[in-house]
Amino acid sequence: MYAYGADVKFTAHLGTTYTNRTVEIWANPYGGDRPDKLIRTGKVDSHGNISATVDMTRDTDVTAVFKGDARYKPKTVKSTGYAHVKNSTVVSKNYKTAKIGSTTYYWFHKKTSPLVTTTMSYYPGRKERIDLQVYYNGKWYTAEGSPQYFKLASNGTCAVSLGAPGTSGIKARVRSSYINNSSGDNVNTTTYGSWKYLYFTS
Repeated sequence: MYAYGADVKFTAHLGTTYTNRTVEIWANPYGGDRPDKLIRTGKVDSHGNISATVDMTRDTDVTAVFKGDARYKPKTVKSTGYAHVKNSTVVSKNYKTAKIGSTTYYWFHKKTSPLVTTTMSYYPGRKERIDLQVYYNGKWYTAEGSPQYFKLASNGTCAVSLGAPGTSGIKARVRSSYINNSSGDNVNTTTYGSWKYLYFTS
C-alpha cells in the first residue's frame, strides 16, 4: 500500500524469447472514468527487465504484455498497487490548544460545538467516516451514534459539527477516514486519519 501521490516503479521481467524482446506496460486506475493507459513500451534491458513509474492516486492494475513471437506464445502478467487517499482534518472553534500529559488537546467551553473540517481526495459519491470516542475510567469508548458517514463536496471537503456536550471535564477524540466500499466506492484502499483530541471545560 502506498501513500497518495507516491511515484511507484513497477518492473516487468521477460525470460527467454526467440526474436521479440519488446514489452508493453499498461496502467488501469480503479474507477470507470479512466481507461487503460499505455505508459511504456520498449525492449527489455540485458537482464530482461523494463520499468515504468505510476503516480498512485488510486488503486491501479499494472499489466505487462508480451505479444509473442515465432516460437513463444503471448503472455500477460498483472500486478495491483493500492493507494491511500489524501486526508487531512482541521478542528476549529476551540479557544486554545494545550497538552494534557503528553497529548495535545483542543480546548473547548462545554457549550461550544467543535467543528471538524476534512479535506479528502475526491471521487463522485465519496463519503468520509467520522469516528468519535469518549474517555472514561482509563479507556476510550465509541460514542453513541458513531461512526457516521458524511458526503464530500465536489472539492473534497466536508465540515461536521459534533455538538456541545454541556458538561465540563470531558475528554474526546475524533478522526476522519476513508473506508473502501463503505465510503461509497472502491477506488482507494482504506485510510484511517489521525486522532484529534478534544477537552471540554466550564
